[in-house]
Amino acid sequence: MFHVKQFINYLSNLKIHELLFYVFLFLVPIQTRILYNPSSAYISWYFNNYLAFFVYASDLILFVCFITWFWSGDWKQKPNRLFWLTLAFLGAILISLFHVKQENLAYYGLIKWVELLFLMFYVHSTFRQSYQFKLSAGVLFLAALMQSLIGLVQFHVQHGIGLAWLGEYIAPAGTPGLATIQFGSEKLIRAYGTFPHPNVYGAFLVLGLILGLFLVSRGTSESRIKSGMTKILMTLGLILITWGIFVSFSRLAWVAAILAILCYLVYYWRNERSTFNRLCLVILVSCATIGILGNQYLKARALDSSSVSVSDRVYFDKLGVELIKQHPIIGAGAGNYVPALQILEPNLEPWQYQPAHNIFIFLGAELGLLGLAIFLAMLSVIFWSARKVPCETLSLSVILLGLLFLLMGQFDHYFVTIQQGRLMLFVVLGLLASLPNLYKVKSEFARSESDEAI
Repeated sequence: MFHVKQFINYLSNLKIHELLFYVFLFLVPIQTRILYNPSSAYISWYFNNYLAFFVYASDLILFVCFITWFWSGDWKQKPNRLFWLTLAFLGAILISLFHVKQENLAYYGLIKWVELLFLMFYVHSTFRQSYQFKLSAGVLFLAALMQSLIGLVQFHVQHGIGLAWLGEYIAPAGTPGLATIQFGSEKLIRAYGTFPHPNVYGAFLVLGLILGLFLVSRGTSESRIKSGMTKILMTLGLILITWGIFVSFSRLAWVAAILAILCYLVYYWRNERSTFNRLCLVILVSCATIGILGNQYLKARALDSSSVSVSDRVYFDKLGVELIKQHPIIGAGAGNYVPALQILEPNLEPWQYQPAHNIFIFLGAELGLLGLAIFLAMLSVIFWSARKVPCETLSLSVILLGLLFLLMGQFDHYFVTIQQGRLMLFVVLGLLASLPNLYKVKSEFARSESDEAI
């Protein structure tokens, strides 16, 4: 009861824009949305998400967050290199609009990019205390835990579970484009959660897994998590999220989760033996359960000899490179990747009009080499600024997330094309950019205490 009361008192002292931001983080995986003019998003019989106009609940909360943030005056700060590069990137987006095929998609794409850049700038500007990182990690961990439970039930029953109001949609078995795994003579539906595709669902659970591993660390939990029951619940949550990653059957998410766990094993072995033992328990229980209950599914997915997913990715990337060749400097225009692809290859199947499965090829095709170069410069500044940050569980978690997301982005496009994926990436980029703020505050506080002691 003491911890609950202390937490409520803490929340009551937050500013409105801070509260709204944490609500937004919880809504990141939720697909509740309004679709405007759906008829314009069809290519023949196929509904193409990349031609659609969506307004998400997370968009509305984030918009109010930005308004209250500006109203509070907390946004004012001295411009730095990242700020000027962000403006330059926005300029490249505006330049790309000069020759677009569909202006309505271009304006929608511009609005989404402005939202993402503001999101990164908000996190970079406001995150200066460790509690902000911890509370954000806690909110996203709880959201991931909820999604893992939804996904486990979906895989068990092999259909949606009536959460359409949260944006859940799983098409009936046999529908073209439905994500499945081949199991013997039948196809099993992969877990979706409330995401548009299991791959995005798996990526979000990787985010939750890494933040959960940060939260159970000894340095984080000694002051916040004192009860043995809470530690047990956190460990159980990590196990459930691991199971959720498994039933996503996203091999990319599997690889990312394995890499993350290996990194934490090494770190905790050197620094926190008690947390290392807890992580070993998570691995043991997860692997044993998957081995006993899901061994056949694991083999079916891991040993799938079909190369369709690989060949499709290569083909879509080649189309993206061809678009770059057509408009090398300013690209096809924000939001106009698919319309440009329709002109380049008018005879594709309707479902084949989708982005390149590499975020850098996609950005080069849509925003040109100019936009791609500025985006790479932004990434360089963000990661370079974190080079002198002490190696602690917080910095390890955020940097690892950034690297893994960029790695996963070499094989799929959702980090720059799908609402939940874009929000994940730019929240993480904002956290990365704000790491030096946190350790600058810590060093200044330590210096002031030293001066007082003298």
